[in-house]
Amino acid sequence: MLGERLGPDNRIADPQIVGSWRRCLEQYRLDPGHAHPRPRLSAAELKALREPLDELLNQPVPALTRLRRSAFEAGYNLLLTDAQGVVVASYQDADASPELARKGMAPGSVWTEALVGTNGLGTCLATGQPITVYAGEHFDAGLHPFSCSTAPLFAGDGSLLGAIDISTYAQGSKVRQQLALGLVQQTADELEALLFRRHHADALLVAVSARGPVAEPTALLALDEGGRVRGLTTALLRLLSFHQRGSLLGMPVSELLGVGIEPLLASRPESPCPLGLCHWQAWRLAPAFRAIPAVNTSREPDPLAQAAGEDPGLLRQAAICRRMVDKGISILIQGETGTGKEVWARALHNSSARRDKPFVTLNCAAIPESLIESELFGYGAGSFTGALRGGKVGKIAASSGGTLFLDEIGDMPLALQTRLLRVLAEQEVTPVGELRPVPVELNVICATHRELTGLVAEGRFREDLYYRISALKVALPPLRERQDRRALIRRLLAELADGTVPSLGAEVEQRLLGYAWPGNIRQLKSVLQYALAMADEETIGPEHLPDEVTGPGLAPSREEEARPPLAAVREQQERQLLLDTLEQHQWIITRTAEALGISRATLHRKINRHGLVSPNKGGR
Repeated sequence: MLGERLGPDNRIADPQIVGSWRRCLEQYRLDPGHAHPRPRLSAAELKALREPLDELLNQPVPALTRLRRSAFEAGYNLLLTDAQGVVVASYQDADASPELARKGMAPGSVWTEALVGTNGLGTCLATGQPITVYAGEHFDAGLHPFSCSTAPLFAGDGSLLGAIDISTYAQGSKVRQQLALGLVQQTADELEALLFRRHHADALLVAVSARGPVAEPTALLALDEGGRVRGLTTALLRLLSFHQRGSLLGMPVSELLGVGIEPLLASRPESPCPLGLCHWQAWRLAPAFRAIPAVNTSREPDPLAQAAGEDPGLLRQAAICRRMVDKGISILIQGETGTGKEVWARALHNSSARRDKPFVTLNCAAIPESLIESELFGYGAGSFTGALRGGKVGKIAASSGGTLFLDEIGDMPLALQTRLLRVLAEQEVTPVGELRPVPVELNVICATHRELTGLVAEGRFREDLYYRISALKVALPPLRERQDRRALIRRLLAELADGTVPSLGAEVEQRLLGYAWPGNIRQLKSVLQYALAMADEETIGPEHLPDEVTGPGLAPSREEEARPPLAAVREQQERQLLLDTLEQHQWIITRTAEALGISRATLHRKINRHGLVSPNKGGR
């Protein structure tokens, strides 16, 4: 079947490409004879997705600058995506930009393998491996003129952060693209090393090389004070021929490199430590540079007080929380969507003795059920079809010593609740597909917009886990009930304004104070951003506000009144609502989920439950 689809003129031997085509045909049910349009997210949607990569995009990074220069000189265009395959940055040749934009290479374009078929970005992210997809190897015939060389980009904690791609018009043979693939892989290694050194700035950092000290090492190892492995880069995994990153965490360095911590502590680039592996050497790295904060003669700001604002109830909650941090007491944050649960969790973390350690987040409602387990616990190499060759560090292991924030804990499947309970009790985690548990120093903060006691009564949430995570319950009020709305609006306006802060007209301020704010603080920020963009004067007037807040008082808008909430409708009504909204948004999952007020993972589950199928069968 696969050979028939590829045809006699497409003799594809690369196993990565063959595997991708199989997934496209058998798993995604894509048709190579049809075009596969690539949706493009709006600027507002793209802004949120750029945040994890801001560290690389908002400041000069020599490795990225070198790649841009080399790519442009050789006639390539450079793309950077997030882990979901959305282009967050695009650096294009001005002459080729219009056509490339039409081909979906502009920021906001979505390049997942399940949507577009075999392509450099999507297939790289699906496998976690560098790849060149050349001409007819692309699943979509519209991409046959191109050659794309892509490498995965990993964060400092070993998690997949995105991908880097350089693309050009296919000329000659695929063999000529090996230099391009090597260039993009080297850049990905250098960027990962940069993020790794910053992430593990408080650890003992060691560089390893098979040819002696180098100026910009990428094969790096992070050790704790006891000489045990805290992390290692992808370049070091390749150098040591290891494929299971997660299984190496906690291993003594003497077991990994054959030398103890003492000679490594004494080593320097000018006097490296020999490893006994041919001519391999290791040396200690200086701590990564950290910008020196400006001198602040006033008292350090209190993170919890900042999160509480001037609301009396929240200030009382902050006072209680201050007494609970570092006491080993579990905290459950409850509140409607958009009330700032993650902001409060970060304030708790920044108020604790763990403030300099990782703060790792996982939204249990934003990830499909089939992926939550591997995201949370990690997995070893080859644990399942589609797994990264080197395995993956789970969120639990990545947060060890710091804080793990589990948002929307009420959406966690029951089977995983049992595993989480065991991890909390035993303080060790066993990655999927592994036998040896990894010790962790786990501190968990959970949050939900659901009523967990009701879920417990219905048998959908474990009672013992509920009591384990909720020794202290912090209830965040909806924005409409906060007593400091005026001060909060003015503070957010000052934070969002670029330069001079405009004033609010009396009518505008009354409308903002009287509006119901179903989306809470998240919606308020969007409204203020809209008003700032629309206002050219020094005062924001009613004409500068979006239509959603121009209705009278606390009454909901007509659209909200006409559309019943998803959780309240019966099955047949829910199915029709889903279908109508999906068609309205061209089956783009992100926009449909946002319109319905639910997560993408929940939307996928409801689509499957109701047996709804995309018209193009592209899984969008």
